[in-house]
Amino acid sequence: MNSTKKLLISLSILCISFQVWGKSPRELFTFVQLTDIQMGMFSKNINNDEEIRLYSSAINYVNNIKPKFVIITGDFVNNRTDTNQIKAFKQLTLLISKNIPVYLIPGNHDVGQIPDKEKMDFYFKYYPTDKFDFRCKGVQFIGINSCLINSGTDLEVKQLNWLKESLMKKPASARKIVFTHHPFFTADINEKDSYSNIPQKKRLEYMQLFKTNGVKLIFAGHYHNNAQAQYDGIEMITTSAVGKQLGKAKSGFRVVTVFKDSISHKYIELPTD
Repeated sequence: MNSTKKLLISLSILCISFQVWGKSPRELFTFVQLTDIQMGMFSKNINNDEEIRLYSSAINYVNNIKPKFVIITGDFVNNRTDTNQIKAFKQLTLLISKNIPVYLIPGNHDVGQIPDKEKMDFYFKYYPTDKFDFRCKGVQFIGINSCLINSGTDLEVKQLNWLKESLMKKPASARKIVFTHHPFFTADINEKDSYSNIPQKKRLEYMQLFKTNGVKLIFAGHYHNNAQAQYDGIEMITTSAVGKQLGKAKSGFRVVTVFKDSISHKYIELPTD
C-alpha cells in the first residue's frame, strides 16, 4: 500500500473517531497543539526533508478536523539563524487553513538557551510574537516565552510582570490554560533540575503563581516525548514532537477538546511513511 493510500485511510479513521468524540452537546470547541517541528534536526541541518513530510502530514490532519485554532509551542527550527529552515517552517505554516488562527511561542532552538536582546531582535525579524493572551468562549489562553525564565535578564522581569497582569484579568472565574515550550516538570514537582524542565526555584515560583490565579492546565513541548504529571490540582501535559523523537513516542500532535465543565486531550500519531 503506498503512502498516499495510508494517509487517506488514516484521515478517514481520524475523521470517524473525531465525529464520535465530538457528539456531546457540552462540547464548546477543539484546538490543536503542535510542537517541536524543528526543521533540520533529522539531518543535522543538512536538509529539512523529513520534517517537511511530517509537518505536511500534521497540517493535513489539522485542516481536516478544523479546530478553533492552533498553538505551536516552540522549536520551529533546529538552527535559529538558518533562514532556509525558517523559510520552510513559515511556508508550510501558511498552508494551515486561513480560517484557523495560529499562535506561536518560541523554543530554545528559536531564541537560544539564554535569550538576550540581540537574539530576540533576530527572532522578531521572522516571527510575530513570543507570547499571547486571548479568550475563547470563556476560556483564557496564555502563552509565554519559557526560554526567558531563569535568564536573569530584564526581558524575564518584563514578561513575568506581563504574565501576572494577564492572569489577574477579570473575570477571575474564567478557566485558564497556560502554554510554554519547556515543561515546568515532567513527572514530579520536586524532580531534579535538568535540560528537560524549568529549574526548581523558578518552577515553584511560577507554579504558585498559577495556583493562586486558578490555572488548571499547562501544555508544553521540548521533551520530544509525551509526559503527564500533576501538582496541587494543576495538570502538566508535555506533548511529543511533530518532528524527531527522543523517547518512545511517535511523531504527532495533541487535540484538545473543551467542554462546558471539563477539558480532554488526545495525542494523535502521524503516519510513519
